[in-house]
Amino acid sequence: MSIPTDLKRNIHLVFSHFKGQEFLFPRSIMTAKTNGHVFVDSEEELIDYFEEAEFIDCRINGYPYHYDKDTRKLYPSFIFIDLDLSSCSTCKYPIRKLDYVLKQTLKKIKEEINGHPTVLWTGGGYHIYQPIKIVTKDQERLPLENFTEFQEFISIVRADLTTEFIRFAGKYLTNNKGDSKHNPSIYSCLIRIPETINSKYNEKVRIIQEWDGIEAIASPIILPFIDHLIQIKIETEEVRKKDSNIGLKGNNKKIVWIEKLLQTPISDHRYFCLWHILIPYLKNIKGFSHDEIILIITEWLDKCNMINSVKWKYPQRIEEQLKYDKGFPPIGLENLKEENFELYKLLQK
Repeated sequence: MSIPTDLKRNIHLVFSHFKGQEFLFPRSIMTAKTNGHVFVDSEEELIDYFEEAEFIDCRINGYPYHYDKDTRKLYPSFIFIDLDLSSCSTCKYPIRKLDYVLKQTLKKIKEEINGHPTVLWTGGGYHIYQPIKIVTKDQERLPLENFTEFQEFISIVRADLTTEFIRFAGKYLTNNKGDSKHNPSIYSCLIRIPETINSKYNEKVRIIQEWDGIEAIASPIILPFIDHLIQIKIETEEVRKKDSNIGLKGNNKKIVWIEKLLQTPISDHRYFCLWHILIPYLKNIKGFSHDEIILIITEWLDKCNMINSVKWKYPQRIEEQLKYDKGFPPIGLENLKEENFELYKLLQK
């Protein structure tokens, strides 16, 4: 099957949003046929996957795969906002309400960062894609971790500062009117390709507005972001104080749903489990040693691989996440429901 010309154009349109990033590949994608994330190293490989899926549910990560944070620059370059029709389902005229939220969001993006993003209709709502940049006085792009004003917050964000920023920006620019289940990260910022099919609604993804080609300067929302980080720091310190009083660690301490997860192979969301659930649980709750953690998680991933093989080298990923673990407890079920609803539903089964 040959790729239609308009789809070629739309793939190039999506890639144009990444021009401010240090590198394009490797990058994760998903289709109706991949059964989870796969990594591609070229546009040709990406097109092969899209053709195999007959252009159904074709998505590509807005961020490349940052496999080594010490050598790869990791900085905010892309904001993804999801406005979902289901969030207006209680309204008498839900599409009118959604259109109003879109109009107000685009107005705020223009006022706050002078942005003019791509807007897609996906069948169940609108996707907004806005390339951004945050630069020094010398116009240099740097990881947020390199800015002095963010140093004190590195240890208190559960993910990385780029992920925290793009999640904050999505909520801030929509006045918290976006899809509450949508929590993108540098690993899961999956955006759709115009003219491909969204199988959930059996509709083609349509372009409502095209990006103007100018990366918006996101510096004006740095101060609100710092206020957000200060609030996280206050809440984190309160939680840690409470945890230290009741004594969290110990091999006898158990969280039942995580213990069940360790006994149950799953076909997707394994890196999320590694990062948000298993390493924080085994290290910071159970108090297991470095070698014990690697053994336990490797055995679990081996079982998962029998269902669907992962495309990343998980011993390396386990080591990396152990290195960057900040001592947080694992994510709770209620927070998981908001941050990764698909995994939450899977665990409920």
